[in-house]
Amino acid sequence: MTATWTRSAETLLGEADQSWSGIWALTHAAAMGALNMAMTVPLGVGVSISYAAMDFREAQDELEWARPDTRGAAAQVQFGALRPDDVPAAREVLDRLAASALNRAAGLAEVGTDLGAQAALSRVMARLITGRAKISGRWA
Repeated sequence: MTATWTRSAETLLGEADQSWSGIWALTHAAAMGALNMAMTVPLGVGVSISYAAMDFREAQDELEWARPDTRGAAAQVQFGALRPDDVPAAREVLDRLAASALNRAAGLAEVGTDLGAQAALSRVMARLITGRAKISGRWA
């Protein structure tokens, strides 16, 4: 797993631009990876990971609502199978994807003058923050 997930994430991190579609692509990858992980880990842990996937998906919904053309504009990444002993490394991969999406959203919010876009980005950032916390276990 580690090589497949890491390679796929590195490719996406390098290709995703500093735009709405870049944020969407990173968020989509984090959501799909979290769903994949939730099916691999024990049920108690899987519930928390599933909630993280929902947070990432809600962030995607906000992006799609604010910019309907965002969804199809970005390349999508597929992660391979995950073994239980690969979970710590997979968590790091998902955390990096979500952190990168969060940084891009914050950057867009800083330079944007459209209040509607800024409001949408703030909702996206809130979902990314909570999703990251559920993936990483760090709430600070």
